[in-house]
Amino acid sequence: MRLRPALFGMTLVALLAASVYSLARTPGIANPLAISETGIGPLQLGRPYTEVAADAQRVAPDNALAGIGCGGLDEVRYSSRLDGHPVSAMGMADQGRLIEIELTLDTPLQAASEAACVALRDEFAAPFVTRFGAIDKYWEERKPVSREHLASTGPVVLVARWFPTGNSCYVSAHYGYGASLTAESAAW
Repeated sequence: MRLRPALFGMTLVALLAASVYSLARTPGIANPLAISETGIGPLQLGRPYTEVAADAQRVAPDNALAGIGCGGLDEVRYSSRLDGHPVSAMGMADQGRLIEIELTLDTPLQAASEAACVALRDEFAAPFVTRFGAIDKYWEERKPVSREHLASTGPVVLVARWFPTGNSCYVSAHYGYGASLTAESAAW
């Protein structure tokens, strides 16, 4: 019977050591939206999906989700606030590693005009411009039901997706822009 307290103590010490080791291996995950050259918070391009999913649970325990997502790719998602704006952060993985990261503005989802939608993107871009410098490229893509106004700064592509029917406006920031569309395991 004396074995149980010793076994319990050794298990507790092992769990504590594993937790400290895991946190030490992932510096900077205290801020779920820390902007870096390769991603947002624990969502970093090239990182193993399983590690990212575990780190997302630590930085956003109330809302982090991991599983099959867009196009059949592994996906990690959580919500937070960036400069006062409600956002959703999502990482998509192929072959076990993150290939694309998207940070989406949750509200507002409408704008009075196309110009107002682009202005919302530019406001949302502020922390990326602060980190990486001025926008260095602008371009537009016309699609059957929308117009996408894109801009890049450093490794980030900022998108204002305008749908004139209904004045819908979706704003997002991407690392690895478009990589999920050509992923080997995608089911698009």
